[in-house]
Amino acid sequence: MIKKHDRYYWLDIWIEGKRIRRSLKTTEHGLAIEKARDIKNELLAKAQKKDITVHEFSLKYLNWAWDSKPASADQESRRMKKVLEFFDSINVTYLSDVTPYHVEQLRAWLKVMKVKKGDQVLEKPRSQATLNRYLQLLRGMFYKAIDWEVYKGQNPLKKVKFYREQCVIKPLSHDEAKAVLEACRQIGTKKGASSLQKAFAELVEFGFKTGMRKSEILNLQWKDIKSWEATVRGKGDRVRIVPLNATARAIVERQRRQTAYVFPIENREQQDLFRRTVLQVRALTGIPFHFHLCRHYFATTLLERGVDIVTISSILGHSKMMTSLLYSHTDREKKIKAVSLI
Repeated sequence: MIKKHDRYYWLDIWIEGKRIRRSLKTTEHGLAIEKARDIKNELLAKAQKKDITVHEFSLKYLNWAWDSKPASADQESRRMKKVLEFFDSINVTYLSDVTPYHVEQLRAWLKVMKVKKGDQVLEKPRSQATLNRYLQLLRGMFYKAIDWEVYKGQNPLKKVKFYREQCVIKPLSHDEAKAVLEACRQIGTKKGASSLQKAFAELVEFGFKTGMRKSEILNLQWKDIKSWEATVRGKGDRVRIVPLNATARAIVERQRRQTAYVFPIENREQQDLFRRTVLQVRALTGIPFHFHLCRHYFATTLLERGVDIVTISSILGHSKMMTSLLYSHTDREKKIKAVSLI
């Protein structure tokens, strides 16, 4: 309703239990009615738009992440902290406030990170791949909000183009794989080696022989082992059967049934659990090893020996064939050898 106060007309309404009064800045009744209608519609649209705050929903999302994908939840928590810091800095409060423009602003803001070194604060650029991971986190969070029906808008990340990443994989050669395995055994037999370091050689060899991810190996339970097969719950809770060859089977049989897990490793949910041991392997071999290379080695070895990409994709648990095709590249020497056959 509109009321006249002193010279001007005022809008006086209640929205969601809150009284709102606005000066219409006019003395003409007809113009006051028009202005009041426009302001009322604007206020009602704004009230309906406010669904759930970014902070509130981020907590719901991270709680879900810890339950559904604990291996990556810690990393997502750290990235979420930076995302929230940015939205706070530009006064974006609700999910429905976030626009594609805000996402582009976020990406620009994240391009440079500050690293403290002694008394100095240095600026270090983030890679395009890392920036994509931040945007993937935000995109996934919005899709969950839509799925859970707490947000009715469109995903603002839908209109944002991600960086094109160079997915060139340099797999381990057979000699490098042997060197890595030998270094793992040396580390495991040293005096004062931790329980993880003692088991690391078998974890690596098991990865070489099955192509399973780190999280899949660590979460493998005795109930998942049936004769020469392992039932694996991979990304997105997708279940697949991974065949075990004689070496992988022997590794399983050597493990003691101390817990429900095949490999009784402590702190298995810790994100950087393998970091210290991996750095030791690199120091001993000079090879830029990381645990996921076990999976790459498995795939490229099968390709080398004539196994078709469909079978490899099925064993690895890739939802898209294109992911498996990343392993089908050849190195420079193989290319030279190939063209010499023509």
